[in-house]
Amino acid sequence: MMHSSNGSFDETETQRKFFESLVKDYSPMLYAQIRSIVLNHDDADDVLQETFIKVWKALPTFRGEAAVSTWLYRIANNEALQHLRKQKWRKMLLMNVAHMDVSAKASPSAEFISSQLEKAMKQLTAHQRNIFALRYFNETPYHEIADLMHLAEGTVKATYHQSMKKIEAYLIDNS
Repeated sequence: MMHSSNGSFDETETQRKFFESLVKDYSPMLYAQIRSIVLNHDDADDVLQETFIKVWKALPTFRGEAAVSTWLYRIANNEALQHLRKQKWRKMLLMNVAHMDVSAKASPSAEFISSQLEKAMKQLTAHQRNIFALRYFNETPYHEIADLMHLAEGTVKATYHQSMKKIEAYLIDNS
């Protein structure tokens, strides 16, 4: 690659390094956010990859008017919602796959547990799922969730607690 007089090589290299740090630092948080919306692990991985493709393409236009985490969160949220719209029928079919018969087993498999958690999470609002996933799957501190979602920390704690109660009730009622 040739070095241009305007320093584009340096700018591109700096941009690449910045992007790599974004992927490293924000992948877990964005994964939790996406997973709270799309619920399925494989779909969440796909949406995370699409999110970072969008981030890479938009990086030259990022002006820093919002915090990087807020910017990334918005892109991830939009990608996840777009994925749901595109996959509406496909997702319904996947979720209706025959359930495992665990009555003959001493303990349920990880796949069954994950399936039950997904079903329980469907009882939550999107807002509750977002907070639950960030806290439960990613162990994001309450204050970071509050900053990310522009909410009071007490609201985040209360919403997480309500989400846990709903999930527990669903699991008890459906066991």
